[in-house]
Amino acid sequence: MSHFTLYRLLLILLLFSLSLSAASAQESPATLNTQIDCSFVLPPDEVIGSTALCGELTVPENWDLPNGRSITISYVVLKAHSESPFPDPVIYLEGGPGSSALFKVPFLAEAFVEIRRYRDVILYDQRGTAFSTPLFCPSEVANAPLPDDLSLPELPTSTDTEIQTLLESAQTLSGFSAAINCRPYLEAQGFDLSQYSTANSIRDLVAMMTTLDYEAYNIYGISYGTNVALELFRYYEENEGAPLPALRSGIIDGVVPPNVDTRGGQGYIYAYNILRVFADCEADAACGTAFPNIRQRAVDLLLRVGAEPLTIGDETIEFESLRRVLTDGLQYKQSDTGDVIGIGAQYFPLLIAELEQGILTTYVGLRDGTLPPASQPEAQAPASGVFGSIARDAGTLAETARDLTSDIEALQRESQRASAALSGDRPLPEVFIQDVRLGISQLDSLSATFFPAVLDMLLTGERNRENLAAFGASLDQAGALVALMSDAEIEEAYRLLDGIRPTISPANIITLDVISCNDRYGSFDLEALFAGFRSFEVPGLISKVDVSVNQKVACILWGLTPENTPLRPPVTTALPILVSNGSVDVETPVEWGEAASQSLENAYFVNFAYFPHGASTQFSCGPAVTAAFVLDPSRMPDTGCADDAQAAWFPFVLSGAE
Repeated sequence: MSHFTLYRLLLILLLFSLSLSAASAQESPATLNTQIDCSFVLPPDEVIGSTALCGELTVPENWDLPNGRSITISYVVLKAHSESPFPDPVIYLEGGPGSSALFKVPFLAEAFVEIRRYRDVILYDQRGTAFSTPLFCPSEVANAPLPDDLSLPELPTSTDTEIQTLLESAQTLSGFSAAINCRPYLEAQGFDLSQYSTANSIRDLVAMMTTLDYEAYNIYGISYGTNVALELFRYYEENEGAPLPALRSGIIDGVVPPNVDTRGGQGYIYAYNILRVFADCEADAACGTAFPNIRQRAVDLLLRVGAEPLTIGDETIEFESLRRVLTDGLQYKQSDTGDVIGIGAQYFPLLIAELEQGILTTYVGLRDGTLPPASQPEAQAPASGVFGSIARDAGTLAETARDLTSDIEALQRESQRASAALSGDRPLPEVFIQDVRLGISQLDSLSATFFPAVLDMLLTGERNRENLAAFGASLDQAGALVALMSDAEIEEAYRLLDGIRPTISPANIITLDVISCNDRYGSFDLEALFAGFRSFEVPGLISKVDVSVNQKVACILWGLTPENTPLRPPVTTALPILVSNGSVDVETPVEWGEAASQSLENAYFVNFAYFPHGASTQFSCGPAVTAAFVLDPSRMPDTGCADDAQAAWFPFVLSGAE
């Protein structure tokens, strides 16, 4: 063989090896099915195939076995309203793990309306979630009684009495039997549970971005979605030079950093938020002057009450009662119409100062709910005297008339929908299912959380017309169609309800457990965690101490115990990133956002005062700041609305006369 031929052969082998290396970063091809039917609820003004494009990506369940079992990733592209949009869409990463972005498309479409003026917005469900090959286990399987002779894997024990008590308590929770029952069920369906992790979600995301083939992407994550975003940024740093889709900017809100124990760390969240209110007071000129050194004074008083209840007159204040007043004070107080009228945290510094002086006024007001006071503009104040009585009677009659009008209009809408359903091309059971999905999407978060149990009761009970009608009536407009269905259509409606059951939960607890185990099992050091709890400056403020304990037990039952999963190093990237948190976020505290931003070279940090979880989507301020950053990620957006929120909406109350 000539030297020339040998060199050519070596060159070919070298190029082949380089191509394999690049392919490992770019991933194997995924197939894309565009223009599929949108099986989730869209806002009424969206037009499928025009303003909303639904699709389904097929990817390997195990990316290291590209020819093995495949799963689907469902998405929707909400098209920009501009006729000449920017070429770099925003792709949104939902939290959890296990929460469904596609379940809440109507809410997200409203939250992203400013961004969507000039850019497409891509929403999708991550692997194992609602519309993307969900890790779904029927309730009759999950809740099945455990056999008396059940052989369990070896569960952890501890010489620490408190930890051991919690480990034993974990075996009485519903998640204990669910893991035992659902693991073999899911494995029998073909699921490889070890493949549901953040690392594989990132590979799915890269495949989606590659296939959609936009010029570049802006990555927007909330809650656990920020963990996916941060690990995506790390993936890009580790594969520098690979042919990956271009990234333009990042937004991480309510941050879950890979370098923080966010499972065990949930125990600190309320403590952080409560003490931060006092630090914010010290940073405020008027409050700091009125209540100097108030944070330390609050710590001292809390420790004193923790050691011995505080007695003022006939009132004895136990630590737990005071802690509950402070914890409840982090929640908004709302009027009967749902308007925010205040937040108890406004009164925290005054509360501490009064208790130091033996005054109960603010404590009792917060405890009994009379503070913050219900706002009542003068123009709407109750009238008095004879004419006031007439006015009140007239108002009652007017309200009754409005209620009757509303009922009549509702009946008219039901009649119109029934007529349209009968004259339309779609079978009545399909229209019924569409109405069910629409009704579920309009439930409040608490009702939506418990609604799957309602559907389970229907599906496991007697499948007759009466039960289906009662179920439909609970969702308003869905009930009217039941009376119009034939017996065969009733049977078909039940069959379709069986089919949508995996997709009607806003969050999938199994997916949360499985991904948490695959990602972080090696970081669950219970003894170290509890030592940290006990050394905290006010140990009594620590709550949710059982989260990591329950998680560790669940991981063992799921058979997902990878020891090589410690907390990961902080993510470093030069990508411009907006980091935001709400100061009263009870899911992801400000401290976690700060921990993530320290290693980000071009991070802009925004603390939304008195904003809850998902601050960037809340009120008008959050979306405005976010949209401004997406327009120009090279500089800090104007955060005046966030900076002024506390003073403008909920200023600290400096005296009992206010």
